[in-house]
Amino acid sequence: MKKILSIVGFLVLLIFNSCMTDRESENSFYLNQINRIQLISSKTIFFSENIVENFNLTVSFFDRDNRPFLNNFDVPYVIYLGDSVIKEPKLDLSRPGKYKLRVMFPTRELTFSNEVEIEVVEGDYISQLVLDFSNETRNEYTLANKETYDFTLRAFGPNGEIPGVEEQIRRNLSLKVGNENGNRLIGVPITQIGLLEVQASVFGVNSNILKINSREDISFPIKEFQVVYHVFSNLFNPSQQTVESQINNSNIAFSGGIRSSFRRNLNAVDAGFRFKMADRNPDGSPMETRGINRIVTNRVFQDAQDRELLQLKFNNLWDPTQYINVFVEDLSSMGAAGYAYLPFLTSPVVGGLSPILAPDTELFYPIMIALDFRLFNGQYRDDNVLAHELGHYLGLYHTFQDCQTGDYCDDTPSHTLPSNQSTRWSNNRTNCSNAPFISTNFMDYINSNDNFTFDQKVRMTKVYENALFMPKDLNAPDARLKPFRRGQLDPSIKPIICNFL
Repeated sequence: MKKILSIVGFLVLLIFNSCMTDRESENSFYLNQINRIQLISSKTIFFSENIVENFNLTVSFFDRDNRPFLNNFDVPYVIYLGDSVIKEPKLDLSRPGKYKLRVMFPTRELTFSNEVEIEVVEGDYISQLVLDFSNETRNEYTLANKETYDFTLRAFGPNGEIPGVEEQIRRNLSLKVGNENGNRLIGVPITQIGLLEVQASVFGVNSNILKINSREDISFPIKEFQVVYHVFSNLFNPSQQTVESQINNSNIAFSGGIRSSFRRNLNAVDAGFRFKMADRNPDGSPMETRGINRIVTNRVFQDAQDRELLQLKFNNLWDPTQYINVFVEDLSSMGAAGYAYLPFLTSPVVGGLSPILAPDTELFYPIMIALDFRLFNGQYRDDNVLAHELGHYLGLYHTFQDCQTGDYCDDTPSHTLPSNQSTRWSNNRTNCSNAPFISTNFMDYINSNDNFTFDQKVRMTKVYENALFMPKDLNAPDARLKPFRRGQLDPSIKPIICNFL
């Protein structure tokens, strides 16, 4: 037995010596190859806290020809913090001061890396804290108790922005929103009403102040319109199903039922309008095909803005105080998917719509919507073109109207369309203050739409209540009102043309 134990002990010692020899041989191989060691620390500034924090090191080895080793991760090295060897890249943050960091290749001829200086500092090292909205929630307007805000916070020191301190900021953050205090930047709820100030504080240093105008959503009675599609007999014969799909999609859009892949807009609402296919002719008789009126003509119009075509449509408008008139046309000459005429008002209740006219004004322009026939035959797919045009019909402008008046809705950031065609349809926008934001509004030209906002709803409601030639509830077919009067066409009145194609 003793002989057996002696043999086993000898074998263990032999294997150990063999491993040590292999390791020395391995180091000797690297020693012959390594000419330079490069050390990079992902973080060089740490704020003083009563914790020990890990930090990440990137160690790279290069040969005499300055070529990197492909097996850097297998090369052994020793970490020096000052003159002391540390087993792991950890730092005691309770001890402010400057430290020299380097690594060494452990051979008889010591090969050291470059030195990296790291520093543990007090909070007064911060010269500026910059609080900002995240791109997806960049808006100074919101609805209380609806969607949440995300914020970003950046710390600056004597040498510019301080990298890598996000986790320390998160641990030591205080965020005040109005009269409420919190400790997070993501998913911040807004529960108060009024003009709220938002300010962050970290290590006793205060950020700039952001202001949020928080409102309470208002529910208006649902207003329903009947829609008639006018189709020229020699152009296209859509099915009832294809035209009704645009109505259904518009109802989902106006009710706030569409969801995109982006964050829900802070001001998204049920806009309060609904639409249905007309089922009766102006004389009260049942329509042959629900919602579709076919206009017989032999004339083929090459120009969608032809004066004769305009007159034809004006003459065939159904009573605009009872119906929304939608014409299905060939708009290829305009390069447009659709267009719509803005309303005229009897009272100056909103900006951007003038002149103000008397309530008994005769119809003088084709208050209507036009849609390109390719939306119905499968050549072009966009489920929200009608919803967009209905927005114009109800008094909305494009969100990219301009950087002076904008679209007259405060909660839709003013911006312009990108000139670069490759980014024109992107949801990534830049507002008129040159700050990035995500747009998902139906009144923008973007790939993914999902909302009308609170201010747009209020504007459309005021327009509805004060517009000429609009099918209001009191203008229902059984109401005892004077019939509308068709006057002379004024061709100088132009629609808003929507170049989606």
